[in-house]
Amino acid sequence: MSLAFIRIATKFKGKPVCRILEGDVRRREIIIIGAGLAGVSAAWTLARHGHAVTVLDALEGPALETSFANAGALTPSEPEPWNQPGVAGQLIASLFDPAAAMKLRLAPLPGLIGWGLRFLRNSTHKRHAAASQANFALSRYSLAQTQAVRDELRLEFDNLRRGTLKLCRTPAAIEASILAADRLVPLGLRYEVLDREQTLALEPQLAGIAGKIAGAIQFPDDESGDAHRFTTALAAAAQDAGVVFEWQTRVVELMDRGGQIIGVRTETEEIETDTIVLAAGHTAWSLLKPLGLHLPVRPVKGYSLTLDMTGLDARPGIPVFDEALHTIMTPMGERLRIAGTAEIAGNDKRLRTERVENLKSLVRAIYPQFADQLLAGEINAWAGFRPMSADGRPFIGETRARGLWLTTGHGHLGWTQAMGSAGLLAALMDRETTPVDPKPFAASRI
Repeated sequence: MSLAFIRIATKFKGKPVCRILEGDVRRREIIIIGAGLAGVSAAWTLARHGHAVTVLDALEGPALETSFANAGALTPSEPEPWNQPGVAGQLIASLFDPAAAMKLRLAPLPGLIGWGLRFLRNSTHKRHAAASQANFALSRYSLAQTQAVRDELRLEFDNLRRGTLKLCRTPAAIEASILAADRLVPLGLRYEVLDREQTLALEPQLAGIAGKIAGAIQFPDDESGDAHRFTTALAAAAQDAGVVFEWQTRVVELMDRGGQIIGVRTETEEIETDTIVLAAGHTAWSLLKPLGLHLPVRPVKGYSLTLDMTGLDARPGIPVFDEALHTIMTPMGERLRIAGTAEIAGNDKRLRTERVENLKSLVRAIYPQFADQLLAGEINAWAGFRPMSADGRPFIGETRARGLWLTTGHGHLGWTQAMGSAGLLAALMDRETTPVDPKPFAASRI
């Protein structure tokens, strides 16, 4: 009998668990912590690689936190980390500007000093450019993986395949966007520069601000859709493929034995396994801290509005990113999703009225002709935490604690990079040739 199928059955507080014997084996018993985009993508991919996968999540279903109502964009075209050169001045100015796109709150600052210093240290031109290129490579591969699983499983998630449109309100903004895009062209980025007339031809619903548009950059390979619907559909497919999901199961501790992670402790039991994948988003750092692993990932709160478009005679037909207003408007079937603000506010989950009102003002600034009609209907406001790494790149791979793997820290690129991160994780775990260079995302950066 192959060692891959020899197991030792154990019991922890009444729960049987299978462990794989040491040796030349490939099949693992894997626990994934977190059922958002990163966790469910990893679960599907690792199960397809022949591993036995169980997913633990504290909530009652998949994608109910950061993945629930995000911008809905699959955008390899936007790989730049948010700690761009000059970000320090922007954050200081945001203390006095309630409408700032990236808002720094004073209350959480004492607990963010270490992360914040690394965030600023990585905002040099050289480091920012390197992170952007690494993110683009992963994002481009990830989009292809997302398309493949969409087609294979025939997933329905309000998927729009028209690219994205980056609005520029000044000629200088067009030049800056071209300069940024050209750095990624050798890696495979495609784009087209549009003048005002071409922009309006592609998206006629921008006619209300025609006089304020200098032009736009179209990225034809981008896509969009509802990330929550995608994750829910993929979780259902994963369950059909044998993945076990245990809901309302909160992991409170990782069990360490001499530098080897042997299992997890939940609120009610202990579960042993040979491999753990931590995909817990912005909370991952708190599970790692007791192990002496200091993960530089912290929550950055994002806001969104979802508006009902059923009453509109003419609707937006392509995701529009406004460079000047730092917002994106994403059509999702009968709905319009508006996302465009971020707060460095610790774990403060409050929906602040002024931030919601700011998003409403952005609707009026981009679609003035039907903004009042949209805003008079049903409005679903939401806020969630993006897991933002200090250097702008996710953590993918095994930590120095043996048996503990990470896929977290994707920041604003969570959906864009989810399936690609899962593919990279599986390749590393199975010691296969990796689809992209793993070094920029290595967990050894902790």
